[in-house]
Amino acid sequence: MPHRKLMGAGDSAEREQAYREQTLKRLQSTAVEMGVTAVMGSVVALLARLLIPDPEYVALRVALLPLTALFAYLIVRAPSVRAYGWCCMATIATVSLNSYLGALGTDRPLLYFLPAAVLIVLTTSFFWVTLAQWIGGALVSYACFLPFILDHTASRTETVFSLLFAGLALVTGFVSHMRIQDSQHRAFDQECRLAELSVTDTLTGASSRAEFLQQAEKTAVKARASGTPLTLLYLDIDHFKRLNDGHGHAAGDAVLRGMADVLKHSLRASDVFGRLGGEEFCVLLPDQTPQQAQALAQRLRLLLAAVPRPDARLTVSAGIAGMRAGEPVVQTLHRADLAMLQAKQMGRDRVCVDPL
Repeated sequence: MPHRKLMGAGDSAEREQAYREQTLKRLQSTAVEMGVTAVMGSVVALLARLLIPDPEYVALRVALLPLTALFAYLIVRAPSVRAYGWCCMATIATVSLNSYLGALGTDRPLLYFLPAAVLIVLTTSFFWVTLAQWIGGALVSYACFLPFILDHTASRTETVFSLLFAGLALVTGFVSHMRIQDSQHRAFDQECRLAELSVTDTLTGASSRAEFLQQAEKTAVKARASGTPLTLLYLDIDHFKRLNDGHGHAAGDAVLRGMADVLKHSLRASDVFGRLGGEEFCVLLPDQTPQQAQALAQRLRLLLAAVPRPDARLTVSAGIAGMRAGEPVVQTLHRADLAMLQAKQMGRDRVCVDPL
């Protein structure tokens, strides 16, 4: 499932980094097509040049073909966004140099090179991850223009119109790149929101039942490997049905949100709390013994009593269970649930600990 990393990323810098990493993987999946296109384009340009009398630098242009393929292959293997950008620019440099060498020896080299440079700038606008990479790619593409522009054999008309069309291609490539980036950002943000909704209870912001159980399994594996304790705290709001029946579901939702806010501000960053259904919540407490969880539960009871409830003081029944050696985490959850039911049977508004 994508974006698990960024679902906990609160600031824009972390989200932007996650966007770049995903964009990198997506573009790398198309690198084979890009590489084949670059090599085949160079081959076609070379064959076309052979049709014109007195072709120059044929051996060097042929030697550039495997180099182009190598750089294209390195795009797939690039370990970072920065390395990806350099590999892409190197690939474009070999293609541009191939086109430059093909233009040499023709009667109008500037006009021969112009279509290739414009085509490279326009067709590569989509696969840059950052604006800086796009600028670098455009500079590499147009670097070979300089010898022709400075060549006094080109007429003023050819120079002016070549610069005009090169400029138009540059602007068009820039606009295309920015539009593509904006569209991809929007799609990425939408995908993130959908991913967050799939693992988060929309009413309270707690983890969904499925997400909570998945996190509990992962934490249990780590606890078994390290030999550290793992405790589950099961919480159930007392007389919640009476609240909904007497004051409506809107009042019940307000109480659930209030309870979730208390949990968010009272738990450690390493703790995970989820809404298992209705008025039932469970807190995953890594590196905590049942005794420590009991002290936390008593403190939560006092804090939750301050949450507004229209029909009475808000109380909860809590059950605590520590994971036993070799025990599946779902069994620990079941024992915590039974301890919570025991608290209900003993009069509610209390904490019961399942004996180890």
